Amino acid sequence: MAIANIDYEFMCDFGINGRISDGGVIDNTLFYKKLKANKLKLPLPSKSEKSSSELPFVFIGDEAFALRANFLKPFSQKALNSERRIFNYRLSRARRIIENVFGILAARFRIFHTAISLQLEITEKVVMACYREDLNSGKTQVGVRPGENTLLKLKRGYSPQSSEVAKNVRNTYMHYFNNEGSVS
Repeated sequence: MAIANIDYEFMCDFGINGRISDGGVIDNTLFYKKLKANKLKLPLPSKSEKSSSELPFVFIGDEAFALRANFLKPFSQKALNSERRIFNYRLSRARRIIENVFGILAARFRIFHTAISLQLEITEKVVMACYREDLNSGKTQVGVRPGENTLLKLKRGYSPQSSEVAKNVRNTYMHYFNNEGSVS
């Protein structure tokens, strides 16, 4: 499970095999626990250059994740209208960053071209050897920090119903994408 910013810097958390859904995996990551507890120190909502209303800072995921006030996901394909289709398109354009990050990682390290057929403990070492975070600069670098185990063992989670606050945040972004934040 990885999170990337617009500068292609990313952080990774893993420790469970691929048969668990992304939504089940993220629910047990240290990142998600901090997100749910409001301990990530996200910036306060702010107005964009074109908007009169404040927009909260959010993370973006796909359909596998739970909708939260600080974590957006697309509308279901079953319930799309024109505004929701535009929202989904704009969200997918933002999600391309994480797809590109994995593409860059796979291009640099060929082991990621196929499923890794190793024991989980060895897979952890292989992945950790590919990157590390410099805590002083906040940048992700190739390599592993010796003697530090930053991995969190994960277990199965569940996906709760979306709150009204989360739905309102998504609708605020949908309104923004379809009005003052629209593109040609």
